[in-house]
Order: sequence, then C-alpha cells, then structure tokens
Amino acid sequence: MDTSNLSDENELERQFEEMPTTENNFDREGEKEKEKIVRELEKIDAVRKIMEERYHYGVLKDFVNHLASTEKVFVLAGIKKFGGDEIMNLFIQSETEVMSDDTGIDEDVFSQIKEEFSKTCKTVGDIKNVSDKLMQKYPEAEKFIEYITNYLIVLLHTSGSISGGDFDIDKKRDETIHEMMVKIAENDSAEIEELEKIYKEFKEELNN
Repeated sequence: MDTSNLSDENELERQFEEMPTTENNFDREGEKEKEKIVRELEKIDAVRKIMEERYHYGVLKDFVNHLASTEKVFVLAGIKKFGGDEIMNLFIQSETEVMSDDTGIDEDVFSQIKEEFSKTCKTVGDIKNVSDKLMQKYPEAEKFIEYITNYLIVLLHTSGSISGGDFDIDKKRDETIHEMMVKIAENDSAEIEELEKIYKEFKEELNN
C-alpha cells in the first residue's frame, strides 16, 4: 500500500504542533479553530484504535490506517471545512479500486470498512460533543462526565466483537456507570441522584 499519505499526515501534524500560539499569531477565533482541529485529530485517533480492534490483520488493518491517515491529512490541510468530504471520498474510492485489484479482495469489503469507519467517526464525534456540552453545564461533575465519555468509547472497541448469547451490553454499561456514581459520590444518595440525572441527560442527548 502507498504510505505517502501517512508521511503527509505525520509531517502536517508536526508542523501543526510547532505552530506558535502567541497573541501576535492567533486571535481568539484562531485559538478556537486550533482547538477544534485538535479535537478532530483526537477523534480520528480514537476511531483508528476502535477499527484496528475489529480488523487486526494484513491489508484490512492497513486500509483502516489508510482511512485514518487520509482523514487527518484532509483535516490538517484545512480542506474538509471547504466541502472536502466529497473530494476525499472520491480519492478513497479510487484507492479502494486499486487495492481490490492488487489484493484480490472484493471491493465491497473495503467499502463496508469505509462505511463502518464513517459511522464510528460520527458516533465518537457525537459522544465528545455531548460531553463538551454537559461539562459546560455541570463543571462540578467533570470527572464523572469524562468517565462516561471514555467508557462509551471503550464500549465501541468491544461492541463489534460481542454478538448473541445472553450478554446485554446496555445493561452492563448502565451497571458499570452506576458503580462509578456510587464510588464518586461515596454513597451520598443526593449526589448519586444528581449523577443519575446527568447520565440520563447524556443518553438522551446522544439519542436526539
């Protein structure tokens, strides 16, 4: 597989990290834009890890890394905010055709992984957006909201490998988060009730 986009990703990230942050170079809007890009890169890294758990080996794992690297190159180059998604999708489509010819793997397999990657990106993005919103609303519960956020993303690592049987992932999720509520609140029933309210709101926001 052509790894030039991975090299581009690494070089662009290095340049981005080395950009000065003095007032002479960034106004407030510039700082907000930089923070937005950092969050987007973190989201892509989280999705890369999730997808690598599902596709461990060979060319499929390489393709996951290729998708992540391409996403990051387009973000860092500032193309996505100017309608670059369509350009990026055309680029990836041409790459999948070449990879299918080179490997003998049906093109539909790569298309399915691309679709799964996009859906996971959206899910992780939704989780992080709700987290940011609730942290502003409930700053005193920042530790708990951060725990919910990280745990829901961790569940995405396992959800692709859990199927059938009597395992109820939603029940397990709620039980685990309730255990954290009790630990954080130190059995204070009033505080547990407040954390229950925040968790309920988190789930409602995700389902909207």
